[in-house]
Amino acid sequence: MSDTLDVLVGGGAGAPEKLLLIERPTSDGRVRVRSWTSDDWSAAPTPTECSASGLLSEIERAVREGRALNHELTVVTRWLAPGGY
Repeated sequence: MSDTLDVLVGGGAGAPEKLLLIERPTSDGRVRVRSWTSDDWSAAPTPTECSASGLLSEIERAVREGRALNHELTVVTRWLAPGGY
């Protein structure tokens, strides 16, 4: 089983495509993410750490705005849930 989930969020409304490489959430609900955008795919990734629930909210908002994902939203939800899969 992989230790990361790659999520490609489609561009929209002037926003670039975004690739997120999401690690499994920690026991306290934090998740480390490396991200790239279509503005410069060759750039070094931007590392961040955030709450799993906050990241899920951000991805759900992108879907509501009509942006495509490379996975079903349920896959991302299960990955970010406590205990993940």
